[in-house]
Amino acid sequence: MSKALEPYILALVVDEWKTAPFGTKRQVVNDWAERLGISPETLYRSMPTDRIRRKGDVKIEGIVAAAATIAAIKRRPPEHKGEITTAAAVKIALENGAIAESYADVSISTFDRTMREMGLNRRQRRIQRYQAERPNQLHHVDASSSKNFWVSKALKNGDFVLKLHAGIAGYKNKPVPIRLRPWIYGLTDDYSGVHCARYIAALGESAGDNMDFLSWAWSKNDDSFFFGLPENIKGDQGPMMKSDGAPDWFGRLGIEIDGSIALNKESHGKIERPWRTMWQSFELPFFVESDWKHFEITLSELNRRFMIYQEEYNSRKHRFERTITRRQAWQKISLYGGATALPENALRTVVKRWKRTVDAAGVFPIDNVLYEVKGLHSATVWVYQGIFADMMMVVDERDGRKYEVENFAPNKYGEYTAHTETPHQQAVKAARELDGLTNTLYTEHPVRAANVTQFPTRIKETRPLENPLDLDRMPSMEAALRELQTVSGSILSLEEREVVAELIAQNGLSRKYVVELGLDIGAELLERRYA
Repeated sequence: MSKALEPYILALVVDEWKTAPFGTKRQVVNDWAERLGISPETLYRSMPTDRIRRKGDVKIEGIVAAAATIAAIKRRPPEHKGEITTAAAVKIALENGAIAESYADVSISTFDRTMREMGLNRRQRRIQRYQAERPNQLHHVDASSSKNFWVSKALKNGDFVLKLHAGIAGYKNKPVPIRLRPWIYGLTDDYSGVHCARYIAALGESAGDNMDFLSWAWSKNDDSFFFGLPENIKGDQGPMMKSDGAPDWFGRLGIEIDGSIALNKESHGKIERPWRTMWQSFELPFFVESDWKHFEITLSELNRRFMIYQEEYNSRKHRFERTITRRQAWQKISLYGGATALPENALRTVVKRWKRTVDAAGVFPIDNVLYEVKGLHSATVWVYQGIFADMMMVVDERDGRKYEVENFAPNKYGEYTAHTETPHQQAVKAARELDGLTNTLYTEHPVRAANVTQFPTRIKETRPLENPLDLDRMPSMEAALRELQTVSGSILSLEEREVVAELIAQNGLSRKYVVELGLDIGAELLERRYA
C-alpha cells in the first residue's frame, strides 16, 4: 500500500490511465491495483481528479442563522473558562425563544457541522508580524515572578539567598518565609530583539521597581552594550502604566506610550517570548545540581550569571535578518545618529501629584501628615512629591507660581508669628480712614434724550386668573351643568350640553350666570309648551 502512494508509481498509473481508450480505463486500474497489492478503490482515491467537489444545498431553512445564535451562546463564558456544550446551548436557545421551536428536532451533530462550515471553531486567527524600523524605536517592557526560584533569607549586606522549588505543574506559588519574591523586570527592543533584564527581591510588581529598572537599562554602563531612550514604550496595564508618575516621566523624556491591550498575549509576544526561553535556558539548568533541593545562590551572583546568559541570548541570530545577530542589529543605531542618552539623575525627577486645598493657616494634609506652605494660604494647589527624591513643592492653580513646603509645626503657647497683610486687608484699613464722603447714588432719575420718543409697548392679551376666594364661581363644569338643569327643570341633550358648557366657560363658571341662564331656558321651554 505504501508503494502505491509513491509519487513516481502514482505518476505511471495516472499516465497509463489517461492514455487508455475509453472502455479499458477500469481494467488499467484493476491491473495496477493487483500488482501493488491494494484494492482498486484505494488506488482510485490516491489518483488526482479534476472534478470539483460540490457541497450539497442547505436542506434546513434558516439553519445558518440558528447555528450562529447557538455559537454565540456557547461563547458566553469568559474565553479562558471554555465553552458551553452545543447540546446545552441548543436547549438554552429553545427555552429562551432565541431560535424557532422547529429546530428542536435538528440533531446536535448538524449544528456542529454547520458551525464548522461557518468557521466558528477555536482555530487561532492569522497573526501579522511587524517590526520597528530602527533600534530604540519601540521597547516592550514587562515584569514576571521567577518560575523556579524563591527567596530564602536576607543577608546583612543587603543581598538575598535564593533556592530552587519544583512546585506543582501549572502553579508558580513558592514558599515566602520573608514575604519577598524574586521578580524579573525585562525589556526587549522591537527592531533587534535584544533582551535586557535583571532579578530583584520584592513583595510584588510595583511602578517604582519598574522605573528603577528602566533607568538602569537605559543608562550607559559596563553591564551591557545596550542603552538609550526609546521613541515609544509598550507595556501591559500594570502598576507602572496605571501610576501618575510614570506617564509624566515618560512624557518629559520625550517617550510616547504605545496603546496596549491588557492580558493580550499576542500584543505582548515580543516580551513574553523571552520569558519562556529564559525559564528553559537559564533557570532549568540549575536543577542539574546534585542536591538541588539544598542548592543556594545569592541574588547578586544570580544576576551576574544572568547577564552572561543574556550576552549569549543577544548573540543569537536575528529573527528576520538571519545573517546578523540581535546585537549587531541593535548596533545599527549608529547609522541613525546613535542612541539618546538618559539624563543624569533622571529618576529624581519622577513625582507623584495630588490636588489639595491650602487652608487659612497655609496647611494641607497628605496621607494624614500635615505640611505647611510658605507664602501661600487659602488656595487650591497641585502638590508634587518626589518618588525617588525627598522633595516636595506646590504650584498655585490660579497663577502657576511655585512654593516651598515644610513639615507643619504649630507655634508653642505664647509664641506669635506676624504675617504680611494682604492687599485686601490693607484696603480695609485704608477704608476706615476715609472721611467726608456722602452716598449720592440713586437720588434722581436718569436724563433721557430730548429727541427720542418712546412708544408704549403693545398688549397682546390679558391672561385670565382664577380667584380661589371668589364665592360666585362654581367648583366645576359638571356642577354648573347640574345646577342649570335643576333651575331650568329640563335635561339637556349632548349637543345642547356642549353649547351651554361653552357659554358657562366664557363667563368664568359664574353661579349667577348659570342661574340666570337656567331661568331663561326654563321660560323658553314653557313658552314652547303652551304656544
